[in-house]
Amino acid sequence: MPATVEFPFDVTLAPLAAAAAEFKSATLACGIPTMTRNYNASTVSVDIAVGGGSGTESAEQKGAAHMISTAAFAGDFGGVDLVRNLERMGATFGSRSDKEQIVYTLKVSPTHAEDAIAAVMQDVIAHAPEPYVYQENKAFTQVHYDKFAGNHSAQLHELVHEAAFGEESGLGSSMFAANLNKLGMGAVEAYRAAHFVRSNLSVAASGMSQERLAEVVQRCAETIPEGAAAKPTTCAYTGGSAQKRADMDGNSVLGLAFPVPAGAAAKPYAVLQALLGSKMSASTFMYTFGGSTGGLMGVEACGSAASASADLAAAVSELKAIAAKCPEIEGAKNKVALDSFLALEGDATAHALLSAHSRGVDATSAGDVRSVTAAEVSAAATAALKATPAYAVLGTTAGTPSYADVSKMLK
Repeated sequence: MPATVEFPFDVTLAPLAAAAAEFKSATLACGIPTMTRNYNASTVSVDIAVGGGSGTESAEQKGAAHMISTAAFAGDFGGVDLVRNLERMGATFGSRSDKEQIVYTLKVSPTHAEDAIAAVMQDVIAHAPEPYVYQENKAFTQVHYDKFAGNHSAQLHELVHEAAFGEESGLGSSMFAANLNKLGMGAVEAYRAAHFVRSNLSVAASGMSQERLAEVVQRCAETIPEGAAAKPTTCAYTGGSAQKRADMDGNSVLGLAFPVPAGAAAKPYAVLQALLGSKMSASTFMYTFGGSTGGLMGVEACGSAASASADLAAAVSELKAIAAKCPEIEGAKNKVALDSFLALEGDATAHALLSAHSRGVDATSAGDVRSVTAAEVSAAATAALKATPAYAVLGTTAGTPSYADVSKMLK
């Protein structure tokens, strides 16, 4: 590329040679599990996970995991300086939390990958912020609460979890504090001290070798406190109902969910979800959790109470039809396989590796549903119909089916 006024550099650009992706996983001497997908990448993506999430919070700690994840961007020591340091490397940094873990994400060039990983592990994982950082970060954390309050689908899914596992369970309770101003900083610090330990971490990377990742993680682990790993959030599915009245201009959002088994036994349900999604106006969803809990599969219908109820009834009718005689499933199987392939090939590769690790499955075969049969998909639909349903309503509740109505609908 010759130099121009707009680009005053005389350089030669050449694409990286194509190379087959190599997947590896190993638990390091320090006890931290690592997973990699290595190929000739122009960008390295990294997910650093702290196990536990909101599912392991005590009552007084409710909201602590979410606050800790947002505090990565605040304060003089681990926040603002860290972000500026990463920006100088050309890296982007993010964080998220859910019911099972807190995850810090990185995207950086291969040249600076080790330095960026070390910066996050040392400034965020190894060193706790001063107590005032959490206090000053409450305004930023409140922004997330406000966004959640305006996201009807996210609120419905919280209600579905409550209906499925119970309000006081790790998976059924909210990720957010009932009142952020009443969340004590001592409770946040206690949660962090118990979870930010060596044995509670896992790291996934795409675009760098297992050897390179292992070297930097092993070196940084020396600065991270030792301690017991958080026990996986395992909650028994109970089924039930939950509802919340909200101003949605007279509309309602309905959610109906069923239990999904763990591991490879969930594959027919993934095909069932894809099959239902191709036949309905209502949207489908599926969650899978770590350990032996399994997950949830369901449908979400929104609109006026009458239209949402009609969409929900139509979804149940489709489920019954599949249970009676499963139609051709090759298209649904192809969708499941394609979605899994894209997750491993796209920007979310590190997330896919981490998710598979937490569920105890192999990432490269998680989407391989070639052996799933129509009979197995029918059996999954039958099992869903026989299960105690988890049913949630958000918005206008008048005119929507009662839990008894839904249970009768499924017979």
